[in-house]
Amino acid sequence: MCAIVGSNYIEVLRELISLNSYRGSHSYSVSLFNKTTGILSVMEKKLGKPNLDNFTIPANSYAIIHIQAPTTDGKTREFIHPATLVSKFESWPDQALWHNGIIKNNIIKENIDKFSTSWDTMQILKSLIDTDNNWTTLNKFDGSFSCLYYDRADLSMYIFRNEISPMFIDDNFNLSSTKFEGSKETEPNKVFKLNFTNNTLKEVGKFSTVENPYFFAE
Repeated sequence: MCAIVGSNYIEVLRELISLNSYRGSHSYSVSLFNKTTGILSVMEKKLGKPNLDNFTIPANSYAIIHIQAPTTDGKTREFIHPATLVSKFESWPDQALWHNGIIKNNIIKENIDKFSTSWDTMQILKSLIDTDNNWTTLNKFDGSFSCLYYDRADLSMYIFRNEISPMFIDDNFNLSSTKFEGSKETEPNKVFKLNFTNNTLKEVGKFSTVENPYFFAE
């Protein structure tokens, strides 16, 4: 189990991390999205519980924390989220994906040769790159996922989830995998672009949940 947490405010960030602490303590990452330049910086990836005692959020930045209890065999530092794709001569990622959930093993095995990885998070990320943001590529990922996605091509952040995995956001763009006061659940099967100027979500794509075991027809 994992959690994605995001905020413009350090105190809120700490509260949301505490709220989501039951979702994982194996490892964590800290990333900053500069709302002015659109550049993403992955500040650290570490094993253990997140420690933000000496961390501050710079002006015009949005902080993203991922806490993790791996649901696959990848339990080393290289599998700490976000999964990133980086140009050879660049310091900042071209694309990044934070993922809460798990893709079914048969789907992962089917994709190993195509994406040269068995990490489900990286498979999702590479599928988005290969199809040039044709979001319907998400249709084939059977399992659960809620994701935050960064694309340097347009200096933007996106969120999406299927019907199984949770994602909550409030009017101040505080983001959490666990419901918190004032938040609402994002709509499933839709991709939203985050507008940090006025804190609004713009729908940019749709996909389908392959199978929802928790859906009961009336």
